[in-house]
Amino acid sequence: MDFRNIYMKKVLIIGYGDIGIRIAGRLPKQEFIGVSRSAPAALPNVEFIQHDWTNESKLIVPSMDFSTIVLILKPTSPDSDGYQRGFLDASSQMMEFFNKNISYEKLLIVSSTRVYGLGNGRNITEAMKPLPDDEQASIILEYEDFVTRESKIEPLILRPSGLYDEQAHWMKNYVDAYDGEKYHLRFIEANMFSRTNLSLVIANYICNKELFHISGPLICSEPAQKHSDIFSFICPEHSFEDFFISSDNIGKSFNPQKLLDSGLM
Repeated sequence: MDFRNIYMKKVLIIGYGDIGIRIAGRLPKQEFIGVSRSAPAALPNVEFIQHDWTNESKLIVPSMDFSTIVLILKPTSPDSDGYQRGFLDASSQMMEFFNKNISYEKLLIVSSTRVYGLGNGRNITEAMKPLPDDEQASIILEYEDFVTRESKIEPLILRPSGLYDEQAHWMKNYVDAYDGEKYHLRFIEANMFSRTNLSLVIANYICNKELFHISGPLICSEPAQKHSDIFSFICPEHSFEDFFISSDNIGKSFNPQKLLDSGLM
């Protein structure tokens, strides 16, 4: 990484947690302000502020001029009410605060490929209109539209699929905690994107002025892989059939060519 391109203004991360820690760890010379409901691990280049946007509207920050704002919002619960509060209610408070009090040059939203439904088919690209399958996905899409409409600038919207940690994949965790009941898989394949690569994409967007022009939606996904192949890689000492019941259903798949062409990875 060429640190000559790094913006020396601070970066504000709302929803500062695992991904935020990974971003800040990649850019040790960049100063961050991290805001979230609970305190994560401390890093020397991050000033942490504990704040809950669903209960508190006023945020006090030591800087009002940022190079980049990164939004990594989460639902407060898995039902539609939790998505309403975590995405729409919180972002309404945020955007009002940003527009009244803060200047920023870039805005990045971490969204999800969940906004695409099965009706979007296979080989999905950013040119396709999202067709959500459920209310939660519709709320995420509404959140994207709201922030884009209210922002002073056009944001970059990252839509990662199936975020996973290379060191703690959910399949391995399931095997390690196996209680004798096999897991019924909904589809034969999985769409995934590693947390490591997502933090890389965001860090590159923050620190490289040559990527300033990138905006709009960007699908972040690896090629779809069969669950049995993933299992064989992460749990080679076990048999897939001993823990999982496979499916013949073929779900969505994504074409990440725009990401590959963007220079963000």
